[in-house]
Amino acid sequence: MQTLNRRDFLKVGGAALAGLLTSRVSGVRAAPPFQAPLPASLGRSMLWRQAVRTEPVPGADVVAWKYRDESFPLLAAVVGEAPWPTNSIWYQVEEGYIHSGYVQPVENLPQPAITHVPEAGFWTEVSVPFAEARWSPGSQYVARKLYYQTVYRVVDAVPDEEGTWWYQLKEGITWSPGPYVLASSLRYIPPEEIAPIAPGQPDKWIYINTTSQRVDCMVGDQVVFTTPAATGNYSTATPWGEFTMILKRHTSRMIGEDYDLPGVAFPTYFTWSGVAIHGTFWHNDYGRRHSHGCINVPSSAAKWIFRWVEPQTPYHEWTQRIEPGTGTRVVVEG
Repeated sequence: MQTLNRRDFLKVGGAALAGLLTSRVSGVRAAPPFQAPLPASLGRSMLWRQAVRTEPVPGADVVAWKYRDESFPLLAAVVGEAPWPTNSIWYQVEEGYIHSGYVQPVENLPQPAITHVPEAGFWTEVSVPFAEARWSPGSQYVARKLYYQTVYRVVDAVPDEEGTWWYQLKEGITWSPGPYVLASSLRYIPPEEIAPIAPGQPDKWIYINTTSQRVDCMVGDQVVFTTPAATGNYSTATPWGEFTMILKRHTSRMIGEDYDLPGVAFPTYFTWSGVAIHGTFWHNDYGRRHSHGCINVPSSAAKWIFRWVEPQTPYHEWTQRIEPGTGTRVVVEG
């Protein structure tokens, strides 16, 4: 298969979209939409109800609905007609096409239980579309749902009356040992998976552009990693200027006036008001403003940035406070 760079991808995608629109006007059958890389085998609907349409076009006929937290196979990712200018990616599902903006790409990968938990605990991420946190092992009452790729520290493992193992969680959801989750729904994150990338390399810095909605990790004038982003809304804009990293965490429960987000993956903070680059599980709509000031990126990208940003963070340390002026430099422009 031929590999396309970003410029070629946009050219071919635009041509495919033009062909799709022409066929709708002329009545000629459209060629199959241009395919993009498929991010996962399943999708989880993040909204209470989302339309599945006959074509990857906002006005196409509705053939089915997907409801909040419903998971379904993703057959392909295609470039269609964008419902807003910044996101033209649709997912092909069994019934038709659903726009990608509020579909979380997920996997369903149950895990073996680790029955001996060291005193310091260990880090895990949710490995199924969502896990159910309960205040006691085997309880019939669900305290809350924890979503795919959110991160927590496991501090204990206990079996219920039927011999099924449960993990007790701490950081990422509560300050002290808190609720229990089926051990099969959390994947152990080994130290080598979050080991530092290029530690001590000089001239690292991060460039965030709120117009292009991208984060570039730089060494000198070379881009070594890039990811699409969703920065602050106009009313809660991401601040412009030059900063340095001041705080790193493996996970955070982020709470505000109208949100409560447990297990936010790998936040790296660069303002004392709490602006951070971090993982995202409540939308999949990068390229436009979404946040209360933070920089939303895919959780896998947040993990890479966490590993790369200086200074290094020890595996068992939840919060690393960085001496002023010593962390990786961050430049935000628009």
